[in-house]
Amino acid sequence: MPDSSSLYPGKSRQIVVIGMILGIMAFLLYSLNEFIVSFLGALIFYVLFRKFMKRLVMVYRWKRWMAATLIIFISFLLIIIPLFGLVYLLIGQLQTTLSNPQDLMQGFNALLLKINRFFDRPVFSSDTLVEYIRGLADSVPAILNMSILALGSLLMMYFLLYYLLVNTGHIEPALSRYLPFTREGIQMLTQELDDMTKANAIAVPMIALAQGIVSTFGYWLFGMKDPLFWGVLTGCSGILPVVGAALIWMPAGFIMLVTAESWQGLGILLYGTLIISLMDNFFRLIFARWFANVHPVITILGVIIGLQWFGLPGLVFGPLLIAYFFLLVKIYQKEFAVEKQA
Repeated sequence: MPDSSSLYPGKSRQIVVIGMILGIMAFLLYSLNEFIVSFLGALIFYVLFRKFMKRLVMVYRWKRWMAATLIIFISFLLIIIPLFGLVYLLIGQLQTTLSNPQDLMQGFNALLLKINRFFDRPVFSSDTLVEYIRGLADSVPAILNMSILALGSLLMMYFLLYYLLVNTGHIEPALSRYLPFTREGIQMLTQELDDMTKANAIAVPMIALAQGIVSTFGYWLFGMKDPLFWGVLTGCSGILPVVGAALIWMPAGFIMLVTAESWQGLGILLYGTLIISLMDNFFRLIFARWFANVHPVITILGVIIGLQWFGLPGLVFGPLLIAYFFLLVKIYQKEFAVEKQA
């Protein structure tokens, strides 16, 4: 009786099985594309806390679930505390602004008058503010929906992170069996992934913090109202390379030009051009190369791709993915080029 496997002679059975595996994997990835950010976030935190997890389990003899719970709590604080601090500043600024609506309208009308005089024609009117408020009100349901999705992604990230941490020490050997690299290549991949993840996941917040401190001092120096608020905004936008911080300090300088003394506005613009911009390049050079030799082009292209595909978390994930791509190319050249020469 002929074997049914004869329908697939030679290596065709293996090709069919691999095709089925890849097809089902592609379907699962497409179905769960909303949680790709959660998976990447869990992977980043796993890489950052993997050594700490091993130390708790191996040295201090903690239960795996206890060590994983502690690490999740620490990572939760690292996310929530800065987020709540930013929200607190924004809400406080909004309450201060809305508590004096007459002062707000007077300031807005004075600003419109100076802008229209500067251009010698009506550029903006009071109807612009009304249209903006209406547009903001219409976007409230979408903002609430995004908040719910973000909460779901955060919960999924911690769910995945817990099981990654609990299985620390078992994941790497399991994955190494399926990677087409030698033991030396796998060790190189592990070390490079660790360095690149730290360079992007740690250096980016440090750059934002340093930018925020430098810009806050400049806003205070030239008499900007609420310098801490503007400094936080500058630090957050400073995550974007080259033009990030300028998205805040340039409008702040122009606002001071039309609402206060001209020298104050010019001072902020000069301070942003000469100090904040130069410090941005300096901080990126120091922090990024502190952990790994990450080229600025990788950061810029990664941010563009990351924002397009992952939204705000893409500021970290985008540069990481491009760095991983070049890392795989580097390992391929090292392993297979040597084989061909041999």
